Amino acid sequence: MICPNCQENVLYKERPSYTCSKCRRTFALEPRANSLRLHDARFLRVAAKLTDNGRMKITESQFWFVLSRKTLNSVRGPRSGVPTAIGCLAFGLPVGAGLCFTGVAVGGGAYFLVVLGALLVLAAVGGAVGNVQDGRKRYDTLPLSPFREQAMARWKFAYGSLPPGIVDDATLRRTPRPERPRAALLCADLAVASFLAANDLPARYGVEISTTVQALPDGVPVVVLHDAGAIGSVQVLAARDALPGRRVVDAGLRPRVVMKAKGAVVPHGTAPSAADVRRLRAAGTLTAEELTWLADGWWSPLVGAPPVKLLNAVSTVLERVTGSADANDPDRRRAETLGFLTWPDAGTA
Repeated sequence: MICPNCQENVLYKERPSYTCSKCRRTFALEPRANSLRLHDARFLRVAAKLTDNGRMKITESQFWFVLSRKTLNSVRGPRSGVPTAIGCLAFGLPVGAGLCFTGVAVGGGAYFLVVLGALLVLAAVGGAVGNVQDGRKRYDTLPLSPFREQAMARWKFAYGSLPPGIVDDATLRRTPRPERPRAALLCADLAVASFLAANDLPARYGVEISTTVQALPDGVPVVVLHDAGAIGSVQVLAARDALPGRRVVDAGLRPRVVMKAKGAVVPHGTAPSAADVRRLRAAGTLTAEELTWLADGWWSPLVGAPPVKLLNAVSTVLERVTGSADANDPDRRRAETLGFLTWPDAGTA
């Protein structure tokens, strides 16, 4: 590892207790002590790239998603793992056993059937084991809490503060609210809400950001930002029910955006209730393919979307809702050239 202080290459045995034996100075991250194999140089490099050297703010959770993207599940379906393993056994075992039995019963030159049947049985068992292992690998994700303990807390201990541009997930709670909001933004994910607040969206657009319907200001349009999942999609319908007569704009992450998007974080969770699926189908805003995808339990977290794309997309919606003349902002023009997820147009009630 290259020491971040003296830039010397130090072996593992030469850096005990997070201390370089050559310059005697401490560092924050030991690659062998964290599951992401992070070291100080990579931590700083990724942070600088994501935040444009501190000019844009991102939250700790967003930083974790970017660092963990390669190890997070990115499977979109059909579901693998145990169900597929059962399918392998259900087909391979009876067919293979039948071939073996036929070969033995016929005898003579039919023994090749025994060999073929045995190979099929072995293939079925091997396929089943492989699918179970693959399913476990796909469904496991690296936890966020250990990342905070192993990386973020260690960094603060070593350097006194996080790198420029990285803010904590509760920044929203310390952000002043506009006195006369022109619109409200409802986002149940505190990390995403804090990300938007840290990038001055409340001041730029006169928007009040809330994580619950009950905390929304009265008499202004509401923009709902949500995950690509059944729960997130239902949140829009629930907001419209709770705010009769108010303009409610669905600016959430749509399933069709992430179902096939390369690199999108798409874990498998608990299937939604039948009532929620019926409610989404009756709303008529999702395609049959999207409904099937959601009903099977697939989803994509909003906090896992590329930060610069997310900021640009929300800014675009708020400009439309509030009539803000901010389209020529240089930061926004730069943001439009980055990221890889295509964001959908927002629909209105």
